[in-house]
Amino acid sequence: MFRGFKFQVVLPVAAITLLLISLSAIGFSIWAMQQEQSVVRQEVADNVTSIQGVFVTTAALMQDRTRASMALLEEQIKVRGGAEKGAAVSIGGKTVNDILIGGKGQAGDFGIVDYVTRLNKGTATIFSKDGDHFVRISTNVMKDDGTRAVGTELNNTTQAYAQLKSQRPFYGVVDILGNPYFTAYEPLLSKNGDIGIAYVGYKAELPVLSQALEQSHLLKSGFVAVVDNSKARYMPSWVTAEQVQQATDNKDGSWVINRLPLAEWGLTIVSAYPAAELRAEGRKIGYGVALAGVVLGAAISLTLFFLLDRKVLHLLGGEPRVAADYMKKIADGDLAVDVAIVGEQSDSLMASLKVMQLKLKNLVSAVRGGAAEVSEQSHKFETAFATFQSDRKEASSQEMVRQAKGISRTLSFLEKSVGRFRL
Repeated sequence: MFRGFKFQVVLPVAAITLLLISLSAIGFSIWAMQQEQSVVRQEVADNVTSIQGVFVTTAALMQDRTRASMALLEEQIKVRGGAEKGAAVSIGGKTVNDILIGGKGQAGDFGIVDYVTRLNKGTATIFSKDGDHFVRISTNVMKDDGTRAVGTELNNTTQAYAQLKSQRPFYGVVDILGNPYFTAYEPLLSKNGDIGIAYVGYKAELPVLSQALEQSHLLKSGFVAVVDNSKARYMPSWVTAEQVQQATDNKDGSWVINRLPLAEWGLTIVSAYPAAELRAEGRKIGYGVALAGVVLGAAISLTLFFLLDRKVLHLLGGEPRVAADYMKKIADGDLAVDVAIVGEQSDSLMASLKVMQLKLKNLVSAVRGGAAEVSEQSHKFETAFATFQSDRKEASSQEMVRQAKGISRTLSFLEKSVGRFRL
């Protein structure tokens, strides 16, 4: 039913509608993918900013504590008579010059350092200078085995060492025996020159920072960490230091890495997440939008198809091309054509065309019957007129002849007009 119109008009309209909606859905899905990637990047930026704020704020507070502790340590050295270089002593397997404070040797004596930390917590140390080295002779910094770290040297690869070697103080974060500390270092000077270092520090245990890092989950396996010379110092619980190292090395380029240096602390905030996960997340959103668009487009197209079929075509009552052929034949006078009606719509175009055909048939039949009757009456009139002609005047007779001929011509024209219709 209506096969030609369906496949020539309705189906192309539905297909074009589906194509346009699908293309729009695909375009929107691409936009959604880009938006999802922007959201992830914004999350990264927010996490990094949050962690930076936590770290900087906490570090500033810790710096105030280290300065206060350093002031206390320097005050204790001063009130006890100041520092002087002492004789060589053996401490922790090392032979170095002792440091005398108020005439009392500090090698193996922990009274001052424990006094400072008892009041302000943290750690304190007195270093003795041995050439280019600085050796701990009095300290409450503990080694992993739980003993005091006397006899150990200041790490000569840190910023602190570079500053102190030039007899300049240092305040910042350094690595002490494998752990990060917020520290303060001041050269110990005597009348004989530079004899050592006074140190105070606090192990960098930052619960607020740890909490912020725990909340910095980027996608499935991404993270934010704080590193020192590529060594992970602070990281969330779901990654290890080795994983942080591998990700930040990014040898295969599969990770998206962003770094925010904290130059004053010698640390760097690093955010990292796999590029594949970002693309996958974007595709998940994009594919979902595209699929929804295609399904919606298909539903709209099918609805349009059936609406055109049931509403438009049924109102026509047949193929528009067939209806046009019928009308052309009727216009050419062929009233015998059989008008086929599809469906039961009494008010369809084809039904109305058939009604018009029947009315034209009836009209033409009536006109033909009337023409035949008039023609017969005309012949009778001519016969009667011939009889009448012999008894009337010439002028009146000729006038009647003209009238009779006029009727004949009219009848002839009517017969020709009606004759072109085929019933």
